[in-house]
Amino acid sequence: MIPGRQTRCWLAMSACLLAAATRAAPPSGEQLYDIACLSCHSLGDAADHRVGPPLGGLLNRKAAMVKDYRYSEALSASGWSWTLPTLLAWLSDPDTAIPNNAMNYVNPLTAGETQRLGEWLLQQP
Repeated sequence: MIPGRQTRCWLAMSACLLAAATRAAPPSGEQLYDIACLSCHSLGDAADHRVGPPLGGLLNRKAAMVKDYRYSEALSASGWSWTLPTLLAWLSDPDTAIPNNAMNYVNPLTAGETQRLGEWLLQQP
């Protein structure tokens, strides 16, 4: 074997693997919902037995308005409506967005993933 050939082959193979990895599709909004929201929230529009309220029909809905769900005083008094900017602020850091709210959440997503999730959530009926 020619000296250095093994190294060149390894580098070429690594470059091919890296190129394949960067071509992989980013997670969809639905996949991000499954990662970040599903354990506490459903997608319908009626309160169920999960920890958080349902996330269906969010676009322009006033915050804390799902019937039969008990919200924190802070969220109820916020005057917020769910738009992309308010939802992204909420998803990024609920405690900074509305102090003293009841949502115990630390965002595991990147900023780009949070954006994709927010856009997807606002499209759900």
